[in-house]
Amino acid sequence: MLCRLRNLLLGLLTGVLPAVVAARDGFPLVRNGRSAPVCCPGGEEAVVRTALAIYAADAERVTGNPLESRRSVADGTVVVGTLSGREGLDSLAEAWGVPTADLAGRWEAFRLCEAVRNGQRVLFVVGSDPRGTAYGVLELSRLLGVSPWEWWADVTPRPLRDLTLPADYDRSEAPSVRYRGIFLNDEDWGLDPWGTRYEGSDVAGELGPKTYSRIFELLLRLRANTIWPAMHASTVAFYRVPGNREAAERYGIVVGTSHCEPMMRNNVGEWDETRFGAYDFASNRTGVLRYWRDRVREVARDENIFTLGMRGVHDGEMAGAETLDEQTALTNEVIRAQRRMLAEELHRPVTVIPQIFVPYKEVLDIYNNGVEVPDDVTLMWCDDNYGYITRLSNAAERARNGGAGVYYHVSYYGKPHDYLWLTTSQPALMVAEMQRAWEYGARKIWILNVGDLKPAEYHTELFLDMAWRIDAVTTETVGAHRQRWLAREFGEEVAPEAFALLQEHYRLAAERKPEHMGWSRIQQPGVKGGITPVADTEFDSFGREGFARLEAYGRLQAAVRRLAERLPADRQDAWFELVRYPVEGAALMNKKWLCAQYARRYAAEGLAAGAEYAAASRQAYDSIRLLTDRYNRETAGGKWRDMMSMTPRNLPVFAAPAFGEFPMETRSLLWVEGAAAPVSSDMVRLPRFVRSAGNEVAIHLFSSSDAAIGSMPTWIDMERVRMTPSHERLVLRADFSRKARSGDSFTIRLGERTCRFVVECEDDSGMPGVPMVAGVAAVAGAGYDRADGAVCIEGLGQSGRVVHLEKGCRAEYLLRSDRTGATSVIICFLPQHPAVSKTLRFRLTVDGEERGVFDIRETFGEESWKVNVLRNQARCSLRTDLAAGLHRIGIEPLDEAMILDGVALDRTERTPYVFDGFTR
Repeated sequence: MLCRLRNLLLGLLTGVLPAVVAARDGFPLVRNGRSAPVCCPGGEEAVVRTALAIYAADAERVTGNPLESRRSVADGTVVVGTLSGREGLDSLAEAWGVPTADLAGRWEAFRLCEAVRNGQRVLFVVGSDPRGTAYGVLELSRLLGVSPWEWWADVTPRPLRDLTLPADYDRSEAPSVRYRGIFLNDEDWGLDPWGTRYEGSDVAGELGPKTYSRIFELLLRLRANTIWPAMHASTVAFYRVPGNREAAERYGIVVGTSHCEPMMRNNVGEWDETRFGAYDFASNRTGVLRYWRDRVREVARDENIFTLGMRGVHDGEMAGAETLDEQTALTNEVIRAQRRMLAEELHRPVTVIPQIFVPYKEVLDIYNNGVEVPDDVTLMWCDDNYGYITRLSNAAERARNGGAGVYYHVSYYGKPHDYLWLTTSQPALMVAEMQRAWEYGARKIWILNVGDLKPAEYHTELFLDMAWRIDAVTTETVGAHRQRWLAREFGEEVAPEAFALLQEHYRLAAERKPEHMGWSRIQQPGVKGGITPVADTEFDSFGREGFARLEAYGRLQAAVRRLAERLPADRQDAWFELVRYPVEGAALMNKKWLCAQYARRYAAEGLAAGAEYAAASRQAYDSIRLLTDRYNRETAGGKWRDMMSMTPRNLPVFAAPAFGEFPMETRSLLWVEGAAAPVSSDMVRLPRFVRSAGNEVAIHLFSSSDAAIGSMPTWIDMERVRMTPSHERLVLRADFSRKARSGDSFTIRLGERTCRFVVECEDDSGMPGVPMVAGVAAVAGAGYDRADGAVCIEGLGQSGRVVHLEKGCRAEYLLRSDRTGATSVIICFLPQHPAVSKTLRFRLTVDGEERGVFDIRETFGEESWKVNVLRNQARCSLRTDLAAGLHRIGIEPLDEAMILDGVALDRTERTPYVFDGFTR
């Protein structure tokens, strides 16, 4: 490098550049359709050989020519090796002037570095350890344009004839989090049936080395190193399938087990009560220890992370202890016995054996009650299954040698309701929570529950990208990360539009996930079987919310199809798997249940539209079935057959809608949108148009024949939206440039009856504050008037524009009330849990006067927590008298940072499920 700089300076001074400088380009990784040959000078471990084989296959796919392997270093060669302190790669790197001091002794670090000597140019791929080298090799695949999802999402690699790296290419990377991986879970309805078929096994649920090799390859490509294998009763236990252990070793994957599988045992697949007795440490210590010891001996030479403690056979409470104190004492006994066993069987100090303790669900209460977790054991904190982390390390826990980690969900089976079908969690939520975890010292192990893995592709990569380099993605840059991901998979041209549609897709799911649109519950106390039937949503059947939701999803469906038409043939399967199926599936689930609700409600009013909406609901169900059939039977030539289930666990929300009899005789009806009752008088005053709000006013017209609509005021634009053959929405919009005037009117004649509608308007140009529309004024968290220490986050919350407020920081909002009287001040936060505090409080002020301190913390499993996580919002409300006019609402977190979704004033006492003003 110094020599090249000296020559360059000499050339600049003399005006004559040496030929080597004039022709100076970077290293040619691909030239004339051939990849640079690879030389691996020393003996490498299996994971490096595996990575080289993957890279060789990638290189051949993109160039059409096999990758050449060389025994010695020559010009234009890629040199691959691991630092060892011995002769070989170490001395070779030193001879070529490749810096390695910053790699020595680091965990899984690598360096890609161009080196020049004696007129020859090579590219070194140097790892601090074998996995680091493997990651470096697969970085070459990324440079060739090969997506990590080339197999798992059918992102076909594109042909490549030439690729030259930038001159003096030198890049070093190392992970932020030591152990990074995924948990395959709730696999009964997708991964199991698909994997059995892919494996070619006669045994249902036998996920073997063929399947796991594909999964492990993906993990290597994503720079991950850890797996918690699939473990449901439908799956043959990982260690009972020949070849699985060897596959993990071949790919360098560390095997661990979940929160309810201590000591590398898959209880639901391996605990044999006839052989071992009851799974009860209190009454059957000998049997339980023998069961654990057998496995520890079996894996003694493997690379594992051992889960300590004990729960039930599956995801339930431990047997043999009733009270919290008894559970705590028994857990301490279990941990002591497990660590003695590890030291005895693995023949090394127990303090150097990777171990975790997972305070999941009820175990968190047990831990807080006094579990004695040894200092070298990693505490693995958990979210509440809905993306909100329940606890993090306090100052004393952050000082522990074992450190901490996180077990996080983007797929879940459990109360208050599963979400196993589509992956719709907002990416920004995961980023915000994992950033918070990192700041509280959770840096040892990160595991993501990905369900069947598909369709959680993007979330998986985002999670692992953060774990690899924590500063690569922040709440401020998560949108850019997703746009780069879309550009990589589908091209720069469509990426911005694809990003926008997915941003809205995730925002709508933050209001309510598609799996939760049936408003049903599981594990519900007092209900036989614990499963409640589908019920009407909280969206008003005659209100704007539901119809706006359907319109939004309709726009997404149109966009996803329009973009598909612009993509080449080699991206159609990937687009369907990664974008179209999740977006259209969510849209159709919403259509199915909202239309079913409208069918029931309108039939109760004696309207013909009831039967029409029933037909639309059934059609949406049929469309989901056809879409899923395409996924399983046609996509990638049938490669994913049985992977996608539209009815996981056959819960009521996934069923076809059922209806009773519809009225034979129907009537005509007018209903102002948002009103509590239909139009019953000859004159109706419509909700006010407010200029700054740009709000619409709508009238529902139900009639089997045409209605006669009189002339509109000149400043009103009307759109007649045909919803069904007998249902129209008359959508009115004000154009204030045409001299809008309150008191103008128009008529609608329906049959023998004529009704006059009076329109009102307010031109609030220049007035401060958010206006009240139809009795509600609402503003997103990011819409504050003034704030200190506030960080706005796009793509998070129902509003999609939240604000992060640190403890002691303050945000103030200006909202207007249109009349004097009782009004609810409603503050909406994300339903987070305190990291280390006992409470999560904020101070509320109204017009500078303190009006109370509120705590949003809820207990896991309680009804208020269920309501919060299903709508991704924790609301606190104060009913008070407010005068007409402008009001300043102040919010200040008192215990820890909080994320504010929005603020509202509501004088209607009919608090909507979503606040329209949050997204205005």
